[in-house]
Amino acid sequence: MRLFSAILLCCAAPTFAQPISPEQERLSVVKLLQQRLPGTGPNDWVEGGRGAEPGVAVIALSSDNATNTHDILAIGKKAWDRKFRNGKTLATCFPNAGKRVAAGYPQVDSKTGEIITLDSALRECYQKNGEGELATDATLGPLVAYTRTLSEGQRMNVRVSGAAAQEHFDAGRRSYYQRMGQQNYACASCHIQHAGKIFAEHNLSPVVGQAVTWPRVAAGDGVRSLQQQMQRCIERSGAEPLALGALEMNQLEYYVAYLSNNLPIRPLVTVR
Repeated sequence: MRLFSAILLCCAAPTFAQPISPEQERLSVVKLLQQRLPGTGPNDWVEGGRGAEPGVAVIALSSDNATNTHDILAIGKKAWDRKFRNGKTLATCFPNAGKRVAAGYPQVDSKTGEIITLDSALRECYQKNGEGELATDATLGPLVAYTRTLSEGQRMNVRVSGAAAQEHFDAGRRSYYQRMGQQNYACASCHIQHAGKIFAEHNLSPVVGQAVTWPRVAAGDGVRSLQQQMQRCIERSGAEPLALGALEMNQLEYYVAYLSNNLPIRPLVTVR
């Protein structure tokens, strides 16, 4: 543990004085990870830290009234198909009835300049149709998982277009390399600089490939979103986690999601 911490502390963050395009950043991170993990590439990294984990496993859960991934997706489909009091459904809030749209999230609203995640888009749909808040994680997790199945196999296509989007991307990039907490770790410490190594009995997954496999199933812990996993990582660094949906969290997700562009979405996999 101490040796690993010392190694993490020695690695300097990149300088941010010179602007870099999102695509330059993605290609730069891919190149760096290929140096860290020779003989592998982005299609391997979606499998996690080992770069070649076995396929999806069906596991028992103790929450969300689900016993396996099939049950979780059934809960999500039921919420997706449920008619609102005005007769509409969630499908009416999305182009193409929600099919092949999840690959474009997070996205930045060209009018407001705000980041819209898939979670917030689903919540907004509830509100616009007079259904109030979609507040329960027991519903939201399976619902997001099911919605992403409507884009299964579609390649991630997060866009950074316009000044507001670039600012959010840059802010997410800075946050990703920002050291925090008592451990003085950054997100990049584990998921770029030491991707593929074992820390605290966990394989450190490369950042490229992460976004296409979330949300995930966690044994005894229901469905876990990418932002919930980020909260756990921040806590492990000894820092106070940010609230889900907070601007900085959305910016982090935006940055991380862009780095997985061109990789196919795999809707619900298992956290081991």
